[in-house]
Amino acid sequence: MTGIQRAFVSNDTPNDDFQSLFATHPSPMWVYDPDTLHFLIVNNAAIDLYGYSRETYAAMTVLDIRPTHERQRMITAVHARSDMERAERWTHLKADGTMVEVLTYGRSVRFNGRDAILAIVQDQTEVNAAHREVSDTRSLLDSIVDNLPVGVFVKDMEADGLYILFNEACGAIVGRNSVDVVGRSDHIFYDEKQAAAFREQDMRAFAAEAAISFEETMRRSDGVERMLRTVKRALPSVDGSPPRYLLGISQDVTEERSVEARLAYMAMHDALTGMPNRAFFADQIRRAAKAATLEQPIALLYLDVDHFKHINDSKGHAAGDALLCQVAQRLTALARPGDFVARLGGDEFALVVRLDRESCIERFAKSLLTSLSQPFDLDGVNEHVTCSIGIALAPDHADDDDVLMRHADLALYAAKESGRSTYRFYEPSMRMEAERRHLLTVELREALQQNQFELYYQPIVQLENDGLAGFEALIRWNHPERGLVPPMDFIPVAEETGLIVAIGEWVLREACRTAASWPKHLKIAVNLSVSQFRHNSLLASVVSALDESGLRPERLEIEITESVFLADVGQSLPLLKALKELGIRIAIDDFGTGYSSFSYLRAFAFDKIKLDRSFIAGIETDPGNLAIVRAVVGIGSGFNATTLAEGIETEEQLTKLRQEGFNEVQGYLLGKPMPLAQAQALITGGVSAFAAAAAAAAAR
Repeated sequence: MTGIQRAFVSNDTPNDDFQSLFATHPSPMWVYDPDTLHFLIVNNAAIDLYGYSRETYAAMTVLDIRPTHERQRMITAVHARSDMERAERWTHLKADGTMVEVLTYGRSVRFNGRDAILAIVQDQTEVNAAHREVSDTRSLLDSIVDNLPVGVFVKDMEADGLYILFNEACGAIVGRNSVDVVGRSDHIFYDEKQAAAFREQDMRAFAAEAAISFEETMRRSDGVERMLRTVKRALPSVDGSPPRYLLGISQDVTEERSVEARLAYMAMHDALTGMPNRAFFADQIRRAAKAATLEQPIALLYLDVDHFKHINDSKGHAAGDALLCQVAQRLTALARPGDFVARLGGDEFALVVRLDRESCIERFAKSLLTSLSQPFDLDGVNEHVTCSIGIALAPDHADDDDVLMRHADLALYAAKESGRSTYRFYEPSMRMEAERRHLLTVELREALQQNQFELYYQPIVQLENDGLAGFEALIRWNHPERGLVPPMDFIPVAEETGLIVAIGEWVLREACRTAASWPKHLKIAVNLSVSQFRHNSLLASVVSALDESGLRPERLEIEITESVFLADVGQSLPLLKALKELGIRIAIDDFGTGYSSFSYLRAFAFDKIKLDRSFIAGIETDPGNLAIVRAVVGIGSGFNATTLAEGIETEEQLTKLRQEGFNEVQGYLLGKPMPLAQAQALITGGVSAFAAAAAAAAAR
């Protein structure tokens, strides 16, 4: 009992000292009449807490400081005296309308000669708020832990690793209800081996200074295997004593690892055939080259499908893809255990074959050629293809993977140059030839920049009047060290490197510029390559050359071979027609050497047919060649095309061709390719081409 309470019990009217103690006591207090419920006296702390003035309190009852829903409870408590001598929790109203949570203690007292009740109030707002904050924080943390997308668990290591926390995500990962796991240890749920593995991880985590992670395959309760990544660490104790609890965070990474494995597979395998790709091959050949010995050598084979582009162009890319898949299947079927087969891209494949002796690889290469020579079923149609193979051996040819791959590539290039459908082993001479081609490429670029090229002109003679019909422009290279380089020595390299496009454009411009100054009846013939026809700028280049030189289109003859059609007939025919519409004459060169020359005559109306020199040799005595000559004359007449015979070297050949009705001739008998000055002299000399040729022959 407080002093205030005793004062009210022992005195009907408290003395001044107790009045002062009551008024200044830090706890809010008041005395009220239990019958009328009016306030009889209120101390300063109650005035401060609730905000009512003393005058206001004098007119109020204790019900006025209670919200509506609490008033009946108050009346009942007063009548029953149920809130006396013990603390009760209430909600009170302040003067500003806000509510305050309080704890009240009631005591019967005598005040001014009547029964009264003393109420002592303790403000619980801050205490309750603190409790709620702690409770809310705990609930929030529990909710966060339970709803984390990763598994969280805590083990009590002093209690044999019993789980004291196991969130729902953990339960979903292992396939168990979290409530069933808490309070139990691993050996209840897992087999001995798995439980021992978890125990060993826990011990390692406790011994480590920082968190450590583990990744392993775990079998769930439903038998499904999942890949888990778990981070564990010992929780430091608050008082610095040795740790007791182990925190673990687990994540199911099964799908993630599956995606990673799939991406890794895709990065190392060809999407079309499913074979290892160039990246996979590079790693494999690096290992194989390092491991190769004289006792256990390896062979690297590069393989190309010959003329694969023709399949794509004629049958479509779907047929080309089907062919590549079938090639891949045959290569894989021929490979032995320990061999490696990859698709490097396009129609190029690579094989790494482990050997016992060199003869084995020759047999293997022959078996490849035989297998790939069998027909391929492309949408119900049998197609035949061949392949070219380049072979390099390690360590004989190289013990370094980069060098070995270069050597195999050189051998493949040699196989293609040898006519394809064959295999070639690497030889040192191939590297020397490659270096020569590289040097020649560099020098050709310099030659183009430094104007080292020159045109020679070979006369074309009309048999009708023995007059000069014009010239064929032929390129020569004035090399600063090697002198005059013939076309056969550099044109193939120019074709291979694409320089022929720029060189060909220079030839066209120079030939047109030169011919523009000749008599108007003379024509100029210019050869165009397959590479030029593949280039989109050809038509514009021809038009530009004519415009700049002022040469009339009908004085320009463009000579092509059937290889132009083989490259891409869909592009070649429209381009040829566009050139012809300009007025340019089109000639088919080397006629008779291709297997489909006649079909091209039917596809396009050529202005001139140039019979290949191989049919002129022996025309005097070979009835077969003579029959071909007569046939070409008939074809030319039927198609209204001029006929020209190349390679005239004897008077007998010339006479025979005149008798058979050929229109034009060309050859060393009539004039070799000559510099511009000699051509100009021949034009202005006032003698026929035959007379000039006879004079030259007499001089020899």
